[in-house]
Parts: sequence; structure tokens; C-alpha cells
Amino acid sequence: MTPSNPPRHLLVIAPQCPAQGLLTGLEETAESLHAVLLDEELGGCEPSPPGVPSLLCGLSVGRGEIDQSVRDAADRAGAAEAVLVIAFLGHGTTLGQTPKLAFMASDSHEDVATSVVDVGGLLTLALDVPGVRDVIALVDTCRAGGAVPDLGGLAGGVRQGATSLSLLMSASAVESAHGLAYTWTLVRVLRDGLPDAGMFLSPQDVQEAVDKEASTSSQLVTLNGLSLGARSWFARNARHRSDGALLGPLGEEDLRLALDPLGAAVPALPIVTSGDLARLRRTLAALDRHPATADQHLAYALRTVDRLATAVRTREFLLSSWPGSLPESERIRRAYVTAAGRPASASDGDELLRDCVESLCLRVPRAKGSPTAPLAAFVAALAVEDGLAAGTSGLTGWARGIGAGVELVDAFSAQARRAAENRLRLVVSLHSALADEWPETLLVWLLDGETLVGREDFRCPPTQAGVEQRLGAVLAWATRQARCTGFRLRRIDIAAPAALLACWRPEEARLGQRLGLHYDIVLRWSDRLNLPAHLGLINEFARNQLVEMRDGPAAPVNWLDRAELSAVQKLVESLGNGCYGGALALRHRPERLQELLEPLLAYAPMVLWPDGTGDLPQASQDSVERNWARLPEEFSAAYRTSWKQEDPAHEHTDLARVRSVWLDEQWLDFCDAFANDSVDGENPR
Repeated sequence: MTPSNPPRHLLVIAPQCPAQGLLTGLEETAESLHAVLLDEELGGCEPSPPGVPSLLCGLSVGRGEIDQSVRDAADRAGAAEAVLVIAFLGHGTTLGQTPKLAFMASDSHEDVATSVVDVGGLLTLALDVPGVRDVIALVDTCRAGGAVPDLGGLAGGVRQGATSLSLLMSASAVESAHGLAYTWTLVRVLRDGLPDAGMFLSPQDVQEAVDKEASTSSQLVTLNGLSLGARSWFARNARHRSDGALLGPLGEEDLRLALDPLGAAVPALPIVTSGDLARLRRTLAALDRHPATADQHLAYALRTVDRLATAVRTREFLLSSWPGSLPESERIRRAYVTAAGRPASASDGDELLRDCVESLCLRVPRAKGSPTAPLAAFVAALAVEDGLAAGTSGLTGWARGIGAGVELVDAFSAQARRAAENRLRLVVSLHSALADEWPETLLVWLLDGETLVGREDFRCPPTQAGVEQRLGAVLAWATRQARCTGFRLRRIDIAAPAALLACWRPEEARLGQRLGLHYDIVLRWSDRLNLPAHLGLINEFARNQLVEMRDGPAAPVNWLDRAELSAVQKLVESLGNGCYGGALALRHRPERLQELLEPLLAYAPMVLWPDGTGDLPQASQDSVERNWARLPEEFSAAYRTSWKQEDPAHEHTDLARVRSVWLDEQWLDFCDAFANDSVDGENPR
């Protein structure tokens, strides 16, 4: 468990007390502290629920409101198993000979003991609430040292001392603090960070830095009755240098392009920490307040810095605060494809994560104008793999921090819809066909994931028309079976011999409307179900190829030209020697495609070729590589677009010129189950 995993709740209390005299700058100080503690990059506290203020300051903050607010905040923190961060700023004194701090509310009077706030008592109460992970408190008043709770009494409380406290006090119980200098300096320290202090600043780090800068003699009291072994932290360190560069090539390029038009108005400074990025943002915001410099270039620069800050914040969240298992490179790639619809960069590890979040923040087209929707989709995809719900506290805190609360909920909803649509799969096999003839029987399975829902054989006339006509009865049967599961059937795998795959377009079969209008059709090579003896272990070899493809180029396609296709024996020998890794794609459609297709399918997981005669246009080749991460499903979408004769310049127009036979681990699993008779009630042979 990392120290940043528990959620962090915040309450800042800064009342003006007319009876003691108004404190200059109290409201501004409280607002600055509140803002820095709510900053996800720094204080890491979550916003409070709607209608529940986390900042109480000014002339109308009475003793009763303070007392109830602390109690309620402790109860919420206990229910969420959160850290409670609480601050008391303002006037403080002691009554009589007692060293206890009397915190002055707006309705307090120094000579009326019942009108003052017992800070120590409230902290004792909060510490004893079951579920509260830690209480981190700041008291900046005169006689602040009197805020120490009854540590001895906690041993006899509800939690029997199993509690944790870090209490920073600007002065001792007999000293005065002046002008809120302690809090002002603390805010500055948190914003600027500390060199060589690590990713997180402990209360002791903060105390020593503030005392050194403000020449104060603050007090620090700590208690760790929970014995969790995790160091309490006050804030994230704005100057922490990650192992890799803060910004990747994409982030650096976009930042340079954004700042160049501003020229000397923005001094050059290296961006190596999140604190540097925050200081740059403040510099730009100061310029924005002057009408002479408020133009589109400045607005673009501010927007770029904000998006880079979101990228940095998200990267840190995933690396240090992610409530699931730390995502590895392959999961990051899959999530990026889900969010961006295209392959991720070729980098790995932390650099891959950095490049992905920067791309999602800066370059991926915005969904319906929302700049955070792609990033939310990325995080939701990672969360679904970890089994995390949309309401997981760490996720919601991150989403609110970047202004993507609704986008995250939408992303989870989209994930659920896709999962429901992809659960069911209808497999129709023509593997009983002999040579290049059409079969007399269609073997059919309906699968829910790996679970068999139904199994049936359908007799049919051994012609293309007979098979296509019989598909209507197959779908009627499958639809009835699907209704019992509560999910809709959208995916059909059609397995056929190479000779039929070369000439048949099952998605164009007319069953009233074309079959492919309502279903995604994926073509499979049926020989993998009944492997001839001479093909041996090609299914096992194919699994190895798929693993190598995942670790290889983003679009692992080998484009074969006329010369390679004309020397068939040499090509087959090279394939058998492992000279071609990945998919095989034909730039030219041979006259006798069916004779070439079978040896290619035996050695390559995927084979692609032109739909028509002649050469495949370069635009179609480029479209295959751009859309590789979304294939083979994107082929079905492209065919649908082409039938409707929409914009000829559409991306799908180029992709629709390509035919394919596909292999993936899901199909190999089915082939294995078929061989073991586990998807059929009897021997399939």
C-alpha cells in the first residue's frame, strides 16, 4: 500500500472574531491554504460533497458551526476510511491558568468560556472516530501549542489508541504567532516544493522548511497508534523529479509551440518538476490579467499548460495512487487503443504511460468537445481490467480534480455497453466442405465468453445460395438463444476453407438486408479446427506469433509485392523458416488467389488482400496500418459505410477495399476446445 492510497478529506476553519479585532488577510490566507490542499498535484485532498463547505472563513463562523462541521467531517472521513486534513487559523488564547487553546469563533468572547472552541477536544473526538485513517492538523494562532489533544485519554476511547495524528502548531502554548506568517510561508513551501525531499513531504519536512524560511519556532506532535508503517505525508513535493523526464517529446513540442509566440513575455525556464509547470501557469495567468497581452496566443498557452498539468497529475495518480494493481505496458497499450482508437507509441514502461496520457490530453480528437473525455476513457479501461467500479474513491477524486467527473461515468457506461455487445459470439463453421465445394451441413455454436450457450447443426443445399439462405434459420435460432441470456448478439465468426474464403463475402448475404448491416462478421480459416497431420503444431506456433506481435510494431504487417507472390515455393519456405513475423498483406490480388491463400494461412495469423483485381491503392495500405488496433471489427464498419455510399473521402472507403482472414487467441481457444470436444456434446468428427 502506497501512502497516497487513502482518500484525503479537507476542512479549513478561519473565523474573524470582532471581539479580538479583525485579522488582516485572514480570508486570503485561508483561501490560499484551502486551494493548495485541494490541488491534486500538491495537497491531494478531495472536494467535499455538494452543499458541504470545506472552507469556513469570515465574520459569520460561529462556535456551534465549527463544532458541528468538525464532527461531520470526522464522520465522513471515518465512513470513507480517509485521512482528515484540518486547519484552524485565526485568534487563539488561553483561559485562566489552563494551557488549553481557546480558539475564537465569530461569536466568541474571551471572558466567556462557553463561547470559545476547544480545538484539542475536537481533535480528540476526530481521532477516536472509527475508520479515520489519519488526522493531519494545522493550527496557526497565538498559543497554538495548547491545541494538543488528550493523547492519554485516547487509549481508553472507542478505538483504544489505534489512531494516527500529525499536528503542526505555529507556536507553543505560551507564545504568540503574528500575522499568519506561518501559514503564508507554508503555502509557499507547498507550492514551490523542496529539493531532494522525495515524492511526498512529511509534516516534519514542512515544519523544518517553514521554520527555516519564516524564522518561527513551531511545534510538531505525532502519534502513530495504527502501526501501519506508512509515513504520513502533508503534501506531494512539487520539486520531486521522477525517474523519467516530466514531459515527453510530445509535451515538450506542444509547450514550445504554445510559448514561442509570446516571446520575451514569458521567461524561459526548464520544466523538470510539476512545481515548474505550476509556476509557469501562474506567470501566464498574471499576463492574462493585462488586457494588452490577452490574446489567442496567451489563451492557447494557458490551455496547453493546463492540459500538460492534467497529464502529469494523471501519470502520478496511476503510478502512486492507483487503487488497483500498477498497470503494466500491455494493459496501458490496450487502454490507449480503447480511448484513442489507434496504437500507442513504441515506448515502454513509465515512458509509455507518459506518452499515452500526453497524447490523450493534447492530440486525441475531443469527444463531443470535452478535452478530458479521451483521458477518462483511458482510465476507465484500466479500471475495468482491475475490477474497479466508477465510484471507487481514488477514481472519483482524480476525476473531480481534473474536471472529468461526468466524463468518467460516461466512460464506464461505454465500457459496460461494449462488454454487453461483445459477450455473445456465434460461430458458424463450413469445415465439413470438401475441397472447394460448399458443405451440406453448417455446424453452429453460440458462446457467452467461453461458456457454451447452444449448439446445433443445420442441413443446407451445398451451394453458396443454399448456405446463405440457411443462415437465416441459423440466426433465428441464435437470436432465441441470445434472448435467454439477456444480451444482444452482434458478432459472428464464420469459418470456411481457404477456397471459399477467397471468393465469398458472407457479410453481403441478403436476408432481407445484408447480413453485415447488423452484425460484425469475422472470417476464420476452418482448417485450424481439423488440422491436417502435415500442419502439425501450427496452432501452438500461432500463439507464439501473437505474443511476438503484441510486443512488436504497432502495425505488424508484412506487405508482399508481385515478385514475392510469384515465387510461391520460395515464399512458403521463408514462412516456414520464420522469416516473416506478423500479418501478411498482399499488395496485388493474384489471379488464382485460392491456391496461394491456404499456405499463407498456415503460417500467418492474419492474411489480407485486395477486394478487387489489380493493386491495392496506397491509401488502403495506409488505412490498414492506421486502423490496425481496431481490426478486424473496423472492417465491418468500413463495409457498412461503403454500402451506404457516404462520403468517398471517408477513411472507411479505403479500408473497405481490403478483405481479411483473422486469427486471435479467442479463436485459438475455440479451436483447442473443439479438438477436446468441450464445445460439442459429441465427437465433432
